[in-house]
Amino acid sequence: MILFLKPYFSVKPWAGEELNKIYDCKNMTGEAWIVSGYKDKSSIITNGKYKGETLRHLFRKHPELFDNYDEKEFPILIKLISANNDLSVQVHPNDEYAIKKHNSLGKFECWYVLKENKAKTVTIGVDVKNALELRSIIDKKELDNYLIDKEIKEDDLVIIEPGRIHALHGGSFVLEVQESSDITYRLYDYERLPKRELHIEDSLNVIDYNNSKNIIHSLKDEDTFKNQHFNLYKLIVDGKKDYENKGFEIFYVIDGEGKINEYNIKKGDTFILTSNTKKIEFNGNLKLIGVIPKKKENRLKMREVAMITGAISQDGYYLARLLLEKGYEVHAIVQSKSQYLSSPLYEFDSNPCFFTNIGDMTDSSNVNRLLENIRPDEIYHLASQSHVDISFDLPEYTTEVNALGTLRLIDAIKNSDIKAKLFNLSTPYLFSGEEYPQDENTKFDPKSPYAVSKLYAQLIISSYRENYNLFCVNGICYNHTSKLKTSSFVSKKIINAVKRVRDGEDYVLSLGNLNATREWGLAEEYAKAMYLILQQDKPKDYIIATSKAYSIRDFVKKAYKKIGIDLEFVGTGLDEKGIYNEKIYVDVKKEFLRPNDAKILVGNPKRFNEDTGMYLTDNLDTLIDEMLGEK
Repeated sequence: MILFLKPYFSVKPWAGEELNKIYDCKNMTGEAWIVSGYKDKSSIITNGKYKGETLRHLFRKHPELFDNYDEKEFPILIKLISANNDLSVQVHPNDEYAIKKHNSLGKFECWYVLKENKAKTVTIGVDVKNALELRSIIDKKELDNYLIDKEIKEDDLVIIEPGRIHALHGGSFVLEVQESSDITYRLYDYERLPKRELHIEDSLNVIDYNNSKNIIHSLKDEDTFKNQHFNLYKLIVDGKKDYENKGFEIFYVIDGEGKINEYNIKKGDTFILTSNTKKIEFNGNLKLIGVIPKKKENRLKMREVAMITGAISQDGYYLARLLLEKGYEVHAIVQSKSQYLSSPLYEFDSNPCFFTNIGDMTDSSNVNRLLENIRPDEIYHLASQSHVDISFDLPEYTTEVNALGTLRLIDAIKNSDIKAKLFNLSTPYLFSGEEYPQDENTKFDPKSPYAVSKLYAQLIISSYRENYNLFCVNGICYNHTSKLKTSSFVSKKIINAVKRVRDGEDYVLSLGNLNATREWGLAEEYAKAMYLILQQDKPKDYIIATSKAYSIRDFVKKAYKKIGIDLEFVGTGLDEKGIYNEKIYVDVKKEFLRPNDAKILVGNPKRFNEDTGMYLTDNLDTLIDEMLGEK
């Protein structure tokens, strides 16, 4: 397949006139981004089945067309630059600096000098020995006297490595080929008005003061310039020429007219040979520049970016901690700043890789904006109204957050151009508990508004995975807890009661169905399980469970025994009591009984265990000790 591209045009105050001679574009157009996958500056496909789509969208949705190039961004940016005035003096960082400061790769670029170019020189380097000397020169406003200019001519290729100071001069007309990175530091702008931001400190930090490599190559005939980022070569067609596609190639027609297969091509045309393009035949009199992107092997890797919705939770905390330890950039979605400041997440506030974002799953525009701004690689969707009891009082709100909130998120991913894996936190309350242990094939039979809303979320995730080929999965996480659990959950309610008795208070703990049987996993382990699921090669839904369950009564007995109270339960139903030495410590109240409460929720995690190699710990005693603060 051959994809022809319409450029993105950029009006500049320093623009020359050369682009107006080639394209139908506005006066003062200084740049034509002829091959671009940048957000809001993408090239547009002008032919075939993908006509009208952006190159950015196509690259992300159909990687098979681009040799399955495994990067977030289209790897190459190619511009035509026509300048009537000198451009600002700039420098690009290397990978190490760019990743540390911006979580971006550095930038390598080169300029191919076109025949219409009128500039005789370019700035390429500065005549100083170190940053201290350069700072002194800048403070004295004498930098212009120390910039190094080099002569250029048609067909020259000017090499701009990271750390090399550079600038185009007035009259320049060049084809710029660069890595798709937007990290550029402006060092000097000739005191022009209006003044633009300079990046002095960053520039001083990244300039390579002792680079003596050859910086200008003459690209004659059908020469090829090879580097670790791409191969750039000149192709001359005089008559008929068969051509073998090398996988995924970009072409710009420098001069002449002719054909590629059945398509007419002329000066100014840009096209891509996708990796499934087989037979290629050129005809006519043509001069072209070809670019073959190279995969970024043996380079530093950018930090993976994770987004956690519902981050103000025990799972959010343990996930954030785990991901930060693994070198991720973590974005926690919280509903308010005050909520964050009073949460365990505040522990990470000084970590330069941790960020908080205000978000609400009931607001579609907010969800879309978060995705665009954060551009996550992995999304852990924990946000929900997660109280079963409250869902009976607030069924509409529960549905709005749990069901439609999940739909908003997955639909935003589908409609965006990001490549994000999504983990959706699901619940064992999808099951009635009549049949156990439950696995991925057990029939769903939700009994509460909460469970029904989570079933919608479960099914919509599965639907989008199948219909839109998204990497989105459900993790049915069985009951798990930690010392961070809030007192609105039964495990923390029990522990708080035990602590009050331990501290000498005469306190009776009131509960609901003591026969309800649940797992009591360790929240920290569940966070690791969520992470492992998104590291699998293929998206699957999983049961995440310890496979061991205890009744509420068992939990209560173990917890009280930790402080020397060996409870005996007598009576049944609303008359049941937990007694020790003829004193009542536990009773049952009607207001805490749930309608149609699930009976036995215990999972069979066989698929998860086999695929990840992880087995979750069943250790209720350890959990209770941790929650009581004894460990």
